[in-house]
Amino acid sequence: MARTIVLVRHGKAQGARPGLSDSERSLVPGAAEALAAALPRAFALLDAGDETAHVWVSPALRAHQTADEVMAALDANGIACAEEEREYLFYQDQEAFLDDIEDVPDGSVIVAVGHIPFMEDVLERLTGECISFTPGSVAAVTLPGSPRTQIPEGDVLWYVRGPKVAKPRS
Repeated sequence: MARTIVLVRHGKAQGARPGLSDSERSLVPGAAEALAAALPRAFALLDAGDETAHVWVSPALRAHQTADEVMAALDANGIACAEEEREYLFYQDQEAFLDDIEDVPDGSVIVAVGHIPFMEDVLERLTGECISFTPGSVAAVTLPGSPRTQIPEGDVLWYVRGPKVAKPRS
């Protein structure tokens, strides 16, 4: 049996501004609504069985806002979930992420909500595939063995491009 790892890039976020730390940047207006519309269809593709999905989220505000929509989408598809904050997702520490995956038993479902280039880099490391993550994109990977093998053993199960966010009218 394998682990399922779902990688989610946070939704479309505010740009950097003076006086606003990177971790305080939020989703732009309309992004949460776009995620709420798109994510249930994406997570309908996830076969979690009886497993609880462990939602690991970066401490950044935009990641937490995205994780709220992820958890609602999981719930809408009858998948129980529990959220846990993981600082290494913000700092993009692949080794810490792989250590955590290594400690998760086979059959588990992990949903990681974070940033690029981390999501793209981890997907490539686990599967050998290069996929561009636009804001709100989701990719599911099946990982039959260790995440630390020299040759990527994972397979991309599916990928859903993130939703477009309508520009607010001025």
